[in-house]
Amino acid sequence: MDLENAIKIVKEYGNILREQPIKNVQGRLMSLLPNDKETIKEAIKVELMYAGTAEPKDEKVFRTLQLGFLQLASFLPDHKVVPTFNVGNALESDDVCHNYFKYLDRSEKVSNHILEQTSVLVDELDKFCQDNGL
Repeated sequence: MDLENAIKIVKEYGNILREQPIKNVQGRLMSLLPNDKETIKEAIKVELMYAGTAEPKDEKVFRTLQLGFLQLASFLPDHKVVPTFNVGNALESDDVCHNYFKYLDRSEKVSNHILEQTSVLVDELDKFCQDNGL
């Protein structure tokens, strides 16, 4: 992938991160992504190479790219994202306690999945940076 295309892809992805900041650990809708995760990862790697070898090195840009890479873990298939808990709906249900418990249970499962995926991305990013002297 050339640098110009990578910059375009990363910029579109960055716009999504700014417009849809993660406020919890329940995930983000994958349908929001302008490209598939692999394409975004490759684009970020291209920019990391550029930012990591530029003189002088812009540490803030470099760290921002790394964080964006890791945040890909928070994008899940839309049906797996746990919607924000709606207190009003819960209070109107016949079983408030179990309704809330189910919400917490789903949130924990999604959170654990995101944590596991983030760990995979950390390893991938560390290896990429080490292999490329970044």
